[in-house]
Amino acid sequence: MTLFIVLQFNSAKNIRSLISGNEQLLKELNVKNEIQKLQTSMAKTDSKVRGAVISQDTTHITGIEAEIAVIKADLKEINKIVKNDSTEKLLTQLNYLVDEKNSFNLLVLDTFYSKGKSAAEKMINNQKGKRLGEAITGILHQLDTTRQTAINRTTHLIDTSGQKAQSWGTVLVFFACLSSLLAFLYITSRIHKQEQLIEALDESQQQEKKLASVKDQFLANMSHEIRTPMNAVLGFTNLLQTQPLNDKSREYVTAISAAGKSLLEIINDILDISKIESGMMRIEATSFSLRGVLHSLYTLFHPKAEEKQLLLGITINDQVPDLLYGDVMRLTQVLVNLTSNAIKFTASGGVSIHVDKIWEEDNAVRILFTVSDTGIGIEPAQLDSIFDRFNQAEASTTRKYGGTGLGLTIVKQLIELQNGFISVESKPGAGTTFKAELPYTLGEFNPDTNDNGYTETEISPIPPDIWLLVAEDNQLNQNLLRHLLSSWKLRYKVVNNGHEALQALEKHPYDLVLMDIQMPEMDGYSAVTKIRQDLHSNIPVIAMTAHAMEGEREKCLQMGMNEYISKPIDEDTLYRTIQVYTGKSAAREPMAAYLPYNGHENGTPHLINLRYLRELSKGDKAFEKNMLQQFVAQLPDDLSLLKQAIQAGNIDLIRATAHNLKTTVSFAGLELHLYPILEQLEHAEEQTWHPITGAELFNSLKQLCVQAIQEAIDIIL
Repeated sequence: MTLFIVLQFNSAKNIRSLISGNEQLLKELNVKNEIQKLQTSMAKTDSKVRGAVISQDTTHITGIEAEIAVIKADLKEINKIVKNDSTEKLLTQLNYLVDEKNSFNLLVLDTFYSKGKSAAEKMINNQKGKRLGEAITGILHQLDTTRQTAINRTTHLIDTSGQKAQSWGTVLVFFACLSSLLAFLYITSRIHKQEQLIEALDESQQQEKKLASVKDQFLANMSHEIRTPMNAVLGFTNLLQTQPLNDKSREYVTAISAAGKSLLEIINDILDISKIESGMMRIEATSFSLRGVLHSLYTLFHPKAEEKQLLLGITINDQVPDLLYGDVMRLTQVLVNLTSNAIKFTASGGVSIHVDKIWEEDNAVRILFTVSDTGIGIEPAQLDSIFDRFNQAEASTTRKYGGTGLGLTIVKQLIELQNGFISVESKPGAGTTFKAELPYTLGEFNPDTNDNGYTETEISPIPPDIWLLVAEDNQLNQNLLRHLLSSWKLRYKVVNNGHEALQALEKHPYDLVLMDIQMPEMDGYSAVTKIRQDLHSNIPVIAMTAHAMEGEREKCLQMGMNEYISKPIDEDTLYRTIQVYTGKSAAREPMAAYLPYNGHENGTPHLINLRYLRELSKGDKAFEKNMLQQFVAQLPDDLSLLKQAIQAGNIDLIRATAHNLKTTVSFAGLELHLYPILEQLEHAEEQTWHPITGAELFNSLKQLCVQAIQEAIDIIL
């Protein structure tokens, strides 16, 4: 920058000199022009005076006074421009001589008028006028010579300044180009380094994603490999507990069951923390009864508290609303973790849970849950890290009380996931108090919910004449399923892989398939794909898998499964699922085309509105359930018929089927979502009908119908 300033300063200086020289040159040229004008005016005046005398014609002297005035003006201008020390004497002489010359010319004219031509000619011939003219010409020549020298000097100055300005400009351009080149090279170098950094960062990110994928796969495999034997351990333990046992055997079975459940809790903790950290844990809000949740919590932990001779108290402020809208599962998980820890680390005294309202505005409310105990407490230095992963207050704590050290980490992250806040207060030997603050909105009464906020379902007996096909490769799980299905008086066939399942389905009609995912020769995904595409069968297929990672259920449904059950298999869940999907005693007819369930993400509004159905039922749950079952059975058939009509381009059948579908979906409250599509199909015209438009309308309709069917199944469950 300094170099550029110096260069610019010198360049500007020479340019100013160049401008000044040009102005001076212009001035000198102006002087030369004025001198020339003065000579011309004087010569013209002499000529007029001589002409008037010689020809005795006074017309020659017309305007002579004006000519003399011009001469005086020219002389005055010369004095103003040229006057300086070197020309002052010449200008004095010039002024005197010009005045004398003008006076002489006027005197000649006066003589001519008064004394005649002869006297005037005599004055002209006495050479005085000639000598004055020659003297004036000589002085003007001297002035011109002096000014020519100034002009030469100024011209030289201009040339020098121009050359210097050009030189400095060239240097400035050179350094500007050099600076631009250096700046370009610097910027290019920085961009290249930045690109290298971006490539390294991208590679690192890809590596991170790959490692995350490996971790998720590892957790999924670990979950599967541990849950599969755990399914057998807990299943047979439950079966043993129902058998007549002596005291010692019952003690052993109880110990096995407790150890198995503890191991399962550890697995669940590891999977939960993995879901939260990978952003796959989602909040699912529903209306629930807060007092019902607290009642279930008391029922769950009261036996444990009594076993340790502890007092367990749960209190709730009367101002706390009972019906709330939020994620009841995550709230239960938080309270279960905090209460379990409180009972675990308390040897005497008791555990108290208090619920209070700390803020409410319009429909929003913030609830404070306080869990206090009289246990071992926590050292002040450990309070800041108590929510860290795999952290417990002391190493001896883990050895004495067990656990993974993930419980409080999961609690904190679940609370923060719901925009809540948790804090802890503790003194060693005096107990610990956890305060969890969570935001909710006021819930609405749902006649289908019980006191703990979960949906009750009315379970009908499973028809005894149904046939089930079980595809499971693990021998222990086969034995467990054999026992369960036999105890329910159900007929079944067990096969070892997907290939055998396909062969069995080709030979015999079954009502439902229980399909394990990971099997040799052909896994569950491949098997269900062939069932839908090759066999064109719509038989219900229930996935049984030990994979418990987020997204596994959606994957199963997208591949063609009807439902998903995680291992270890819960007996009630399996029974309810079989009951729902075997509502008919005979095997279901295959559909013309399989309709895959695409599912809907959390937060997507529900389609079904049961207000009209409930008004019709007058509280008759059996009627509502029967209508929903008919809806689930009828809607796929209507869709299949509509698809065939669209593919065939049968406009009359398209209209009739669309009209019939409007009746099918109306009682389920689907008018708002489905009628706009159905009305376009119902009013289709032969002239304007286009197959692509029809296919697009059908695909949109199918997607909504599949979601509605799944919602109906969820309600039935």
